[in-house]
Amino acid sequence: MIQTRPTGAAVQIAVRDQGPGISAETLPRLFETFYTTKPNGMGMGLPISRSIIEAHGGRIWAENNPDRGATFSFTLPACPPEAAPA
Repeated sequence: MIQTRPTGAAVQIAVRDQGPGISAETLPRLFETFYTTKPNGMGMGLPISRSIIEAHGGRIWAENNPDRGATFSFTLPACPPEAAPA
């Protein structure tokens, strides 16, 4: 499920799944460069995503859902109306 919502001067985007969730060991390391849980993974995707989001004034995080699965969320500053493309 994908959800968007305004949060003050930013917009939050959340992607929620219903998989097994993220292990307690993995959760704090998700955004570390070269950290992967995949046999052939490079550990670059989430760190690159974090760099791009932070470069645009946003923030990214992940958390386990109370029932099952995990949610990855990020915020980006909302575009002021006067700066919106015409």
